[in-house]
Amino acid sequence: MITLEELGKRLRQARVVAGYTQEEAGQALGLDDTAIAKIERGKRGVGALEIKRLASLYGVSVDDLLDDPFAEGLVQLEIALRSVEAGNNPKVETMKRQMQRLVSDDHWLREGEAETDGAWESLAPDIPQDLLDYERGYRAAELFRERYELGDSPIPDLAMLADEVGVVVARLPLRDIGSPDGCSALDPETEAAYILINSDKSRVRRRFTIAHELGHLVAGHLRRGQVVIDETLNEREPQEREANAFAAGLLMPESSVLGAVERLMKRFGEDDPVGWIVWLADSFGVSEEAAAYRLVNIGLTRVAGGATRDAVRGVAEDQEGLREARVRLGLSLATRDSERGVTEVGPSMRARVAHALEAGAISVDGAAGMLHLSPEDTYRWIAESGIRLGAVEAPL
Repeated sequence: MITLEELGKRLRQARVVAGYTQEEAGQALGLDDTAIAKIERGKRGVGALEIKRLASLYGVSVDDLLDDPFAEGLVQLEIALRSVEAGNNPKVETMKRQMQRLVSDDHWLREGEAETDGAWESLAPDIPQDLLDYERGYRAAELFRERYELGDSPIPDLAMLADEVGVVVARLPLRDIGSPDGCSALDPETEAAYILINSDKSRVRRRFTIAHELGHLVAGHLRRGQVVIDETLNEREPQEREANAFAAGLLMPESSVLGAVERLMKRFGEDDPVGWIVWLADSFGVSEEAAAYRLVNIGLTRVAGGATRDAVRGVAEDQEGLREARVRLGLSLATRDSERGVTEVGPSMRARVAHALEAGAISVDGAAGMLHLSPEDTYRWIAESGIRLGAVEAPL
């Protein structure tokens, strides 16, 4: 059971993230001017109806507000690799709690499972230590592609690939601008690996974030029981640069990029660098900025107008020029934000939930919580998947 002080802290964090003042929140609930302030200081109790109304106003779930971080069975995670204390950003705490729920639920579902050959395994021991951080990232990407026989082709669905190599990927909307891009974590007991993505970001941003988080895991940046939360993918710390280089190398292998550039030169000539960048971005499923940086990093500086950070940023910020290039090349704008705001856990975890339902180990409401879906959407998934409910949900 959480204390009034802890509940007040969570309510304050949710209010700040939602963008309400104490006075506005009080007015919405019909409370006096000081009520919200007292609640947030833990000096006033909160009724069940008030909690529901505050959760609805702030766009959070009642479970998130009342979830006890020390409850039995909830996996504890320690934030790692951050220069700013977690308490300074309530959005970071929200993502950490979501990750704790994901790891805890999957940990419970895995209990009793036999060890499998597909378990997650870091490549850290194989990555040379005498390299610069970005060189280590590129080398790690090469080793990853070699180990899983990916060749040099673009990867259509990165979340599916992560699941194949033993990493559970979940996508959840965080409903507000400025929330972290994503996070990765290791179960403190089993060292099972997890990636959580903010699905309110664009499709290409989500792809790069999955690759970035996979880079943290591949490079061995986390210990058991740790979570790394990326508020932005542009951090300059060595391990962040390494993860970014891994993402770039994984999504855009050098040989594939060079081959694509050679073909583009024949098609567009050498006087259309923006066209090159736009076409490469769509070919490899990345942003125009990421494509421009990759071209610069492999020595094709003329494409982005120079090797400087400002030159690349200039290309990325010329939205009108990029839009005109997309129209001229016949590339769709609609796919850039496809499936934005989706709620989904990876196929391996969905399979474990389905098995638990058929075994009667969990209820539909329990499955809904693990899948981060409403009971209605969960029943729809059960019907579409042909899952046979066990004794817990069997009709009388």
